[in-house]
Amino acid sequence: MNISPCNACLSCMHKTLGVCAVEDDMQDIYTELKKSDVLCLATPVYLNNMSAQLKNVMDRSICGMQGFLAKDRFGRVRHTFSWRMPARFLLIATSGFPEMETFETLIATYRAQALNFGSEPVAAMCVPGSIALQMEPERLDGHLSLLKQAGFELGSKNSIDGDTLRQLNTPPLTADQYLTAAAKYEGWLRRKLGETSQG
Repeated sequence: MNISPCNACLSCMHKTLGVCAVEDDMQDIYTELKKSDVLCLATPVYLNNMSAQLKNVMDRSICGMQGFLAKDRFGRVRHTFSWRMPARFLLIATSGFPEMETFETLIATYRAQALNFGSEPVAAMCVPGSIALQMEPERLDGHLSLLKQAGFELGSKNSIDGDTLRQLNTPPLTADQYLTAAAKYEGWLRRKLGETSQG
């Protein structure tokens, strides 16, 4: 989709309340946001946070806020709303590196974004190691089953079991397993670079 960054024109707060002045594919996303109960933020982590494309979506969603200020349910001063974002936020993310620490900044951002929009951050489901996992995708089978289970639990019980989340947020590879699988990727890359330099 073609979604431009927010240009901070404040038209949505000062001229046409709740309506973004930028005409692009974000208009379709606004329609879906306004009728959704849950917003699932799904992103790869390149450099410790959400992708630039998803950040554009979140920044442009500010048009649901008004220029007026009030205390929220936590006593923090925030904008009032022209229209509300979905009541609950979920996060699904992957990263190239094997450590869960890679997601710390993203998770903090996700929680802050949800609270700024008056929404509840329900669960962060983060699976590291995608550089190596592309070489051994069968190692993701367990996590894909857990994601399906999490969706079922959220839909049927309105929450995700703590055990499901704990298992989901357990890396599918140890650091040593990751390095072994990543060596296959590096071998492929060396061959590809060798072919490129010869061609």
